[in-house]
Amino acid sequence: MDISLTPTNVHVNTYIPDDIIVFSILSKLSLKSLKRFACVRKSWSGLFNDPTFMTMYSKSFLTKGQSYYDDKSLLLYMIVDGEDRYSLYSLSGERFENRFKLDWRKCFLENQDDQLPVSWFEILGFVSINGTICLRGGSNGVKKIILWNPTTNEFKVIPSSFCEHGNCLSHFSYNHLVGYDRVRDDYKVIQFTECTPCNPKDFSKNFWEIYSLRSNSWRKIDVNMPNTYRYIEQVYMDGVTHECWGKRGRRSFLGSFDFSRESFVRTPLPSYVDDCFDIAWKHLVILNGSIAFILNYKKTSTFDILILGEVGVKKSWTKLFTVGALPACLRYPFIAGNKGKILFGRKDGELVWFDLNTGMIDEIGVKATKYNCMMLFHKECILPIGGIYN
Repeated sequence: MDISLTPTNVHVNTYIPDDIIVFSILSKLSLKSLKRFACVRKSWSGLFNDPTFMTMYSKSFLTKGQSYYDDKSLLLYMIVDGEDRYSLYSLSGERFENRFKLDWRKCFLENQDDQLPVSWFEILGFVSINGTICLRGGSNGVKKIILWNPTTNEFKVIPSSFCEHGNCLSHFSYNHLVGYDRVRDDYKVIQFTECTPCNPKDFSKNFWEIYSLRSNSWRKIDVNMPNTYRYIEQVYMDGVTHECWGKRGRRSFLGSFDFSRESFVRTPLPSYVDDCFDIAWKHLVILNGSIAFILNYKKTSTFDILILGEVGVKKSWTKLFTVGALPACLRYPFIAGNKGKILFGRKDGELVWFDLNTGMIDEIGVKATKYNCMMLFHKECILPIGGIYN
């Protein structure tokens, strides 16, 4: 049979409907940009109510890999009964198969003659910045705050606070935040301090103060930020610490402290988060480079994931996922990994990855509960503490 190469008059339709093109382009935008683009055309303002588009956007959101997780290990802080009560482990590898225990006690000994036993420690801010984490620990009423690089074992003792140099009889500091000032290349720590003055006629002094690694000193800062003794969930991203604060009046809000601007911004949560009595728990995480809340419902065992588009803008919260029903064996989330994986604690105490894309559960062979452990991602760094600018 001869095959004719003579052109024919058959018309090939290459037209692609506008909505498919728009969906494909907009589904790849960040949530902040998408919210702004929704104002361009009236038809785009309804995208968040279009199930086809939201399915496309959700899949695109989860498949984007984040360089944030590249070459990082998981630091697991645990409090267990026994003589060695406080422990810190490094877990690395695709399934965290490489595991070893870190000797955190050595960094609290400033010299060979300093033999003060350190009975406890905590990781302030639960963030690793340029390979450095911030520890606070001590014994018998003596406390130290230390910057420590677990890779090189270099450490730096942070000097006494601003209050200790003033006329204070006693002081107590809490609610610590740790972050990086990208404008000035400076590692910073802030804390809320309550001082009892030496003169009984003086009023007690309560204030926020901030430590700068560049100046190696503390100073007071004027910031309208609440304080509390209770534990508050924190996540850190791009020089800003975000915290889930209790209700201001009747409403909960996300509080964000920017270490470059040294400013605090409130973002109210959607009203139904406080109004719904069926929410068993809510958990703050960083999911694929975005601030997210996971809300679990008691009756259905389903959970919603809300993504924040823009700090300070209440309407930028978007319910991107509804996952249900949550497998009965899963109890509580700890931390989010790459491409939509969330590390959950199972009812039997095992830690497992739950994949939002597939619903699959993957064991990692580690036992922990939310009552005795916390965790953060950490990337090894051989630079000295403060070595970026020194």
